[in-house]
Amino acid sequence: MTSPSSSAAADHHGTNRAAHPSSSAERILRTALDLFAVKGYDATAVREICEAAGITRPTLYHFYGSKEGVLEALVASGFSHFRTMVEGAISHDGTFRDRVKLLARAVFDSATRQPRLWRFIHGFVWAPPATVRSDRVNCTEFYDGMVRALGAAAEEAVRFGELAPGPTGTRMLVLMGALSEAATGYVIAGRPELTPQLADQLVDAIFDGWNR
Repeated sequence: MTSPSSSAAADHHGTNRAAHPSSSAERILRTALDLFAVKGYDATAVREICEAAGITRPTLYHFYGSKEGVLEALVASGFSHFRTMVEGAISHDGTFRDRVKLLARAVFDSATRQPRLWRFIHGFVWAPPATVRSDRVNCTEFYDGMVRALGAAAEEAVRFGELAPGPTGTRMLVLMGALSEAATGYVIAGRPELTPQLADQLVDAIFDGWNR
C-alpha cells in the first residue's frame, strides 16, 4: 500500500499538514471498499470515490495512481489481513486442533465485523482475470501460501501423534471449505451466526473425523 513519503512529515507546513495525507489515503481506501463491495469495481467511478471520501482526483492519483491502484492496495491489505490470521494461529502454543480453533474463531470474528471486506475479496477473486494486472495481488499465490502453511502444521501434528495419518491436500480442502462456507453464508445471508462455539464445534467435527 502506498504511504506518504517521509519528506512530507518534514515540510514547512508543520505536523497538521503531515497528518492529513495519511488520513486522506486511509479514507480513500475505506470509501472505495464500501463502494466496490456494494456496487462492484467496474461500476464505481473515480469521481464517486473522490466525492464520497471528500478528496480531489489529484489526491487519489497522488497516493494510488489510478482506480486500479486503489483496488490493488485494498486487495493487498485484505490478503495481508487474512495471512496475519493464519500465521498468528499457527504460531500460537497448543495442539494443532487448538490452533485451528483459534484460526476459526478469528475468521468468524473478521467476517462478523468486516462483512464488506469479505464481500469485496470474494468479488475480486471471482472477477475476470484481466480486472487487475499486478503481481501484488496474485490470488493463487496467496491461497497456495495459506494452504501450504496449514498443511505443514497438519503434517507436523501427524508426526507428533496428534492426528492420524491422512491425505494432507484433502484435509485442507475440507478445512478451508468449511470455514469459507460458514463465513460466506453469514456475509450473504446472515447465517449461520458465527459464534466462538460454532467455530469450536466445526473444528471438533473435522478433527474427530480425521482421527476416527
